[in-house]
Amino acid sequence: MLMRRTYLIFFVFFLALLFLSPVSSYTNDTFIGKVAPVFKVMSGDKKTLTLNDLKGKVVVLFYETKSAIEQNRKLKTTLNIFYAEQPNPFKKDIIRIGVIDCHGVFFRGAWEKGLRDNSLKEGITIYGDWDGEMAADYRTTEDVSNVIIIDKKGIVRYYTSGQVEDKNFSIIEKLLDNLVNKK
Repeated sequence: MLMRRTYLIFFVFFLALLFLSPVSSYTNDTFIGKVAPVFKVMSGDKKTLTLNDLKGKVVVLFYETKSAIEQNRKLKTTLNIFYAEQPNPFKKDIIRIGVIDCHGVFFRGAWEKGLRDNSLKEGITIYGDWDGEMAADYRTTEDVSNVIIIDKKGIVRYYTSGQVEDKNFSIIEKLLDNLVNKK
């Protein structure tokens, strides 16, 4: 009886930790320093984008489900300001992309319209991962924001899932500056 009670207390404690702890980010070290997996995504305007299309550019990519779009809003705003303050040559070497997990959705036309509308709102093209292959290949975490930075040679330099803490914003900006200005 005492053993059963101990297990019950442990189980309740574990559930409390699981559900009450704040969501924070964690780094996906599996990809850092390695060639980014190829991908193919499509915008609401039916324009296709592949990793090959981005060669020679530094890529800042947010891969999210619809429910996680606002999770890193503060980081997105900070990066938009950072980007706007940069000289034109810097802006030419960097591309910002949003990808939404759209596989298995009903009413594809409505989702395409949503991608178009949100692209206008965000000021960047937002693409859909319609078949879920990008999510699988990048091992994204569902229902959280996944932030991925890929250098000009196609190597993953940063990958985290979850809410990025404010203290890491300057680290990301410094990384982008280094990657863009690297000869």
